[in-house]
Amino acid sequence: MTSDVSGNGNSGTGDEALGRKIRELRNLKGWTLKQAAEISDLNINTLSLIENGKTSPSIYTLQRLASALDTPLKEFFEPLEPVHPVIYTPGDKRPVASSEKAAIYNLGKGLTSSTLEPFVVKMEKFATSGGRTLIHSGFEFVYCLKGKVVYYVQEVDYTLNPGDSLLFAAQMGHHWENVYEGESEILLVLTPVCGHVEQSSKHFYNFEGNK
Repeated sequence: MTSDVSGNGNSGTGDEALGRKIRELRNLKGWTLKQAAEISDLNINTLSLIENGKTSPSIYTLQRLASALDTPLKEFFEPLEPVHPVIYTPGDKRPVASSEKAAIYNLGKGLTSSTLEPFVVKMEKFATSGGRTLIHSGFEFVYCLKGKVVYYVQEVDYTLNPGDSLLFAAQMGHHWENVYEGESEILLVLTPVCGHVEQSSKHFYNFEGNK
């Protein structure tokens, strides 16, 4: 599942554009490849392959990088320019980052506010969050667009069919899985507390499809 991260088809494959962005953020930190690998607890060869667009990282890996770089997941998309007070995103122009089992569509390109992070997440058959508990600040809103997704919040399961939604304080431990016999799709909105943006990097920490 490889797509153009910029959404405009002019920046090479999604893997290449994503790799360039990760390298750019690493360089801004002044880190060598070895330092970044150690801080993110990733294999240096794996990180090199990612930066060179030779492999498609899982969302688990993307979160490790986002957490290490202290940046929200949306920063892995192409530069957010130009900035406008009103954000209009045509359906065929949504910036997308790919992973092994999912595609994350950023609905906030050009949004400078840290009050929310809106995404559409498309999950392949039986993709899961890895079974690990996710915990982060703020609130999480989920709206099922397609398929069937089960969210587990404090180990209570909530089955989301198209049209169903879920809203909860994200510091409550949660994880989820696509239980549909095909692709599922959700609208995911993460909101911070006290304006600190960390939600997307925390939330996607363990998102990894079954292999």
